[in-house]
Amino acid sequence: MSDETVDEGPPETTPSETSPAPTATATGQPEAGAPETGAPATAPAARPDLERYRRRLRSLMIGSAAAIVLAILLFVVLKPAAHTATGQPAVAGPGSVAPDVHLPNLMSTTAAPLPDVDLATLGKDRHRPVVLNFYASWCTPCQQETPLFGSTAAAEAAKGSPVQFVGVDVADTSNGGATAVAFTRQAGVTYPVGADATFGAAGAYGLFGLPDTVFINEEGVVVGRHLGALNAAELQSWLHKLAGSAG
Repeated sequence: MSDETVDEGPPETTPSETSPAPTATATGQPEAGAPETGAPATAPAARPDLERYRRRLRSLMIGSAAAIVLAILLFVVLKPAAHTATGQPAVAGPGSVAPDVHLPNLMSTTAAPLPDVDLATLGKDRHRPVVLNFYASWCTPCQQETPLFGSTAAAEAAKGSPVQFVGVDVADTSNGGATAVAFTRQAGVTYPVGADATFGAAGAYGLFGLPDTVFINEEGVVVGRHLGALNAAELQSWLHKLAGSAG
């Protein structure tokens, strides 16, 4: 038998043998400087700028959701049928006969009644081209465009232009319509404006949004349409076309 021995190396040790556990005080709490043993760390207080960012993000999300709901409401409520009650196409595009509009006058009161707004009477019956503008006080682009229409219509009337402006105030029933009346007056609108609280005219013309302007020649035929706010140059260009067609 050989006297040689095998060097098996140092004996294996467990973690508990090599890493002493933290000692505790008499109260059972770890001593100062002792390593933590899995206790959750206290989260740092949120920075003021981070809180402001979160509040702005929440406000943006709420505003976006409101805008989406309004867009869906407009689409559902104003979505046109295939034809109007008279059999005319619901979407009044260039070349189509303009559906008639007969609405109560927005500015009429019990003390000072005004005649209803009738498109045919104001336009083709008098052989006058018409700028028919759909708007509402709650429509943000309309708040910029409507004052332009008010001042332009007054200027056209002063120089004897044959073009007749007609407004249609859509679904503007806040405060019993008082908000719409105040907005229209503040915008300087003096031409006839019909109150379309039930979407009758809006549906007949197939509105998908506001503002929407329809250009009608003296024969009552739609010659153009613009969805969205017009600027001064665009409006003047259409006025020249309408006045020229009136000859």
